[in-house]
Amino acid sequence: MPRPIAVLPLCIAVLCFASCNRYESRLPESGASLEGTVTYGSDTVPMALIVVVGEKGQATGQIEEGRYKVDNAPLGEVRIGVNTEAAKGQMISQQMSKSYKGPGVKGGSRPAARFIEVPAKYWEPEKSGLTTKVKQGKNSYDIVLAK
Repeated sequence: MPRPIAVLPLCIAVLCFASCNRYESRLPESGASLEGTVTYGSDTVPMALIVVVGEKGQATGQIEEGRYKVDNAPLGEVRIGVNTEAAKGQMISQQMSKSYKGPGVKGGSRPAARFIEVPAKYWEPEKSGLTTKVKQGKNSYDIVLAK
């Protein structure tokens, strides 16, 4: 019986050491945001994950009601990805919740919003060809994706 008690301090020490990391889990605030609209051809993209990658980090944001906003965007020249595949599950969930009327209630669901899927070449910031420059403060950049 004394053996498990003797091992307990060692286990606690290992857990404490494992949870300590020399890297911060949060990036420092850049003081910058990037926002705008995303269109694919003539269609406004209603939902997507926006990924912004710079020399010293990255940040993500979502499109809501036709507009995206990325807080804490990296400063300087950035590459941008627009990933609609990452938002497909969220779109399905929202459509289901809007059409649900309650237990035992039938019919009359609202028409679903049309999901606009952009080609895979735009998903990754390194491959999309989308770039802009971000300065401290509020930055605006409308993303226009060619069909």
